[in-house]
Amino acid sequence: MHQQPLHQPTFAVMSAIATMAHGADAVPAPAPAPTDIIERVEVTATRTGAVDVQHVPAAISVIKPDSLTRYGLGNLADLAAVVPAMTVQQQGAGVNNVTMRGLVVRGIVPSEVQDASLVAVYIDEMPVTLKSANPDLKVLDLERVEVLQGPQGTLFGAGAMAGAVRQITRKPEFNDLFGSVEAVGSQTSGFGGTNHNLRGTVNLPVKDDVLALRLTGYTGKDSGYIRNAYNGATTNDISTNQGRVAARLRANRDLLVDASVTASNIKGGINDAYADLAPYTTFALLPQASNDQLQLYNLTLNQELGTATLVSSTSYLHRKTWYVTSAQYPATAFIFGGQPPLMQSAYRIGNAIEDFAQELRLQSKGAGPLKWTAGAFYEQGRRDTRQDQPTAGFDARYATTRNFPGYDSQVNDQAFSPDNYFSGYQNTNSRQLALFAEATYTVWDRLDLTAGLRLFRGTQDFDLKFTGLFGNLVTATPAVPTGQPEVSTSSATSRGANPRFAAAWRIDQDHTLYASAGKGFRYGGNNQPVPFNFCGVQAPTTFAPDSLWNFEAGSKNTLLGRRLTVNANAYLIDWDHVQVFNRLPCTYYFTQNAGKIRSKGVELESAFKLTRQASVGLNASYNHASATDTVVTGIPAQNIPAGSRVPYAPRFSASATASYTIPVAAGDEVGLFASYAYRGEAYTNFAASQGSYARIPSSNTLNATVTYRTRGYEIGLFGTNLTNGAKVSDVVPNGIAIQPGNLVYLVRPRTVGLRVSARF
Repeated sequence: MHQQPLHQPTFAVMSAIATMAHGADAVPAPAPAPTDIIERVEVTATRTGAVDVQHVPAAISVIKPDSLTRYGLGNLADLAAVVPAMTVQQQGAGVNNVTMRGLVVRGIVPSEVQDASLVAVYIDEMPVTLKSANPDLKVLDLERVEVLQGPQGTLFGAGAMAGAVRQITRKPEFNDLFGSVEAVGSQTSGFGGTNHNLRGTVNLPVKDDVLALRLTGYTGKDSGYIRNAYNGATTNDISTNQGRVAARLRANRDLLVDASVTASNIKGGINDAYADLAPYTTFALLPQASNDQLQLYNLTLNQELGTATLVSSTSYLHRKTWYVTSAQYPATAFIFGGQPPLMQSAYRIGNAIEDFAQELRLQSKGAGPLKWTAGAFYEQGRRDTRQDQPTAGFDARYATTRNFPGYDSQVNDQAFSPDNYFSGYQNTNSRQLALFAEATYTVWDRLDLTAGLRLFRGTQDFDLKFTGLFGNLVTATPAVPTGQPEVSTSSATSRGANPRFAAAWRIDQDHTLYASAGKGFRYGGNNQPVPFNFCGVQAPTTFAPDSLWNFEAGSKNTLLGRRLTVNANAYLIDWDHVQVFNRLPCTYYFTQNAGKIRSKGVELESAFKLTRQASVGLNASYNHASATDTVVTGIPAQNIPAGSRVPYAPRFSASATASYTIPVAAGDEVGLFASYAYRGEAYTNFAASQGSYARIPSSNTLNATVTYRTRGYEIGLFGTNLTNGAKVSDVVPNGIAIQPGNLVYLVRPRTVGLRVSARF
């Protein structure tokens, strides 16, 4: 139940190149001498070692972290601003949804445990993906981020049907003691206030050439900027505390061991407001909050075997999330006909998540014509979801209005507690096993031919129990309106194969043409029960896997003596047996396999080194994704007309950056940087006739900063969203007459701040 409430470099990369910052620390290193050319960037996305991104036959954007941290930014939504093919909806800290290339059919539904991700998120070798709730980690000490666009099912599995985001961390260095510290203070306009954060990193050599540690800590507080009209308080402050320890051990000449532990605790609110109230204003009778506690553990072994390298990655994730919104409008509308007074009702969702993943991979070494990787992947996870709706005074009011003296939610409807009209558990246990291989053979020293295959099998066990008045509606009848608790147990197994083929023709060292075809796959799942007597819908109990084929052709070019890069591609995606999401006016929902979606588009990335001190860049993406045939869902109001545009996907997105550095006396340097991102409008459903249809307006975001660098220090004055051109990140359409308009989720307004950093 849910209440409606490689292309290289990117512009971001060019901004980083312009300052020639060493490494990927969030603080500056001593500036090396500027150059006239764009530096080469290597990636590990092919799983065959480091490769020049310009030679990889795929669309891969590479982002250097300091291109964001100089503006005080760094989460997944900020990455989307510099990768136009990537879109992130965000409702609060860690409550987000990542999409690519128009492959999306639904928004964020925090209570939906079956909604498998289409974009895989990795930290080094560790998968951390969770649809609608990817972790917001600011302590990773990143070297770079690789954004892989299009299906990556061969090497990264079923969760990468639309793409993958790989966050690559810096590793400890054996023989140098050094560190960095950065402090940021800023002020958010409107109802916002003061923000501050502190980040520190230290590299500790324990034994020369044998053992080193890298320690990173982050603490910060971001002010809320949405005002609660009920009590005048801001509702969405965020407090973040995170730490990370990474160790590197050279066990012997051929064995390298990397281990890391990451811990995070984020407490915040929800970024929601009501469209018919004043800007940046909500109305909540009860406090709204979110809490995200996370621990990540990883052990990676690299064993050299002569002509190959054996890689073993063992990961464990433990995460608890808690999400509370004020639900006075649905509680009053659906049970008491919208009659005053409003009920003080809290909609609460808690998740306890554990995930274990093991990958073994053998990858080739050397410069011969054949390069290959092969391996096995096993993952086992458990997710226990608890949700309920405690509502002050509910039992007494229900007893009076329904002529049910002595009614008690816990006694009569088995809710978790009295005054609680919906309670539920959803528990899932999942396992998957995959074997994969990919090889590239070079012909005539110019033509690279690639073929890969992933074989996989996944099983999910699902247990559900709904109680309380609304939970029992599933079994209720006109004669027995309260019914009995709904209990559901099921198990589903899916298996399949993901092939991939690619060809790349290197015209010369600076020009490459490529074409590729690859398959993506996503597991099926189980629907929550939908009460027919309340919703008038006979919903299916399960839904099957869906899959797609991606066909892509592109060109990667380096021009003017490596001062200009221009990379472009076009793609066509056919998505079959789509898992279509149906949100019902009664607040329930279900998923079914229905119809086919075609997505096609073009993407451009370019960077131009004008002089040693100046650079500019331009990125753009155009996407047209729509239903190819009329989708008949069994509910006339939910049918999708042929040609309907997919929801949540903007047609056009673009970003631009510019940077200029000014040398001053004694090797000091002044830097001027600016970035601009535009994202077109989108809608929350396929067609207005379906209902739950609202416009998500276009946005434009302007950021700028001026920095002064001297020796190991840097000070910067920055501003983000300077024109307040970015306002709405997501919309939940209103289906409740007494609610003051759509529920809109808002972006942080104009923020101006000061950043001071030092390296020692």
